[in-house]
Amino acid sequence: MAAGHNRKFISETLILCVIAACAATSAPSGMARKVNLRLKSDSKEMRAEARQERTAKGSFLVASQCRDCNNGYTLDQISFSGFDKPARSSSESFFITNHTDRTMSGLSLYIEYLTPDGRQLHKQFLKLDCDIPAGETRKADIKSWDTQHSFHYHLSPAGKSSSPFTVRIDPVSYRLRF
Repeated sequence: MAAGHNRKFISETLILCVIAACAATSAPSGMARKVNLRLKSDSKEMRAEARQERTAKGSFLVASQCRDCNNGYTLDQISFSGFDKPARSSSESFFITNHTDRTMSGLSLYIEYLTPDGRQLHKQFLKLDCDIPAGETRKADIKSWDTQHSFHYHLSPAGKSSSPFTVRIDPVSYRLRF
């Protein structure tokens, strides 16, 4: 019985060796086995590189009130309106108006969240990609800072026990296409 078991083991080993040899000789030498990898095309690094490339190709940055420094453009040529954040919402929205003669492709800004008496609740810095033609307005939707749904914008619907807040939006810079 032991001799039969050994023959079976030797037969199986021989078959595996033949299969391995066939597999090794079927591909040209130096070729590796093809491995499929999934790359995240939406990673932060890739988005940042794409943003920098768009900025470098055909746009310029306006970052002050100095008309002589920015080809005649200033930060006060963009405006914000219509802020909205209901108590139960996980997002906030507002409108951005481009008062320049060129298309705006992105902007950086600070949003400061204040109690009605002016005490700061939170402040955040945002970089937004956009496509706002000259003289037009577009809506921006962002994730809310209020993760527990405890606050509402003072002109938006209130919750049962939510507290009101106001906002101050300060532009830091914006990009215009040539």
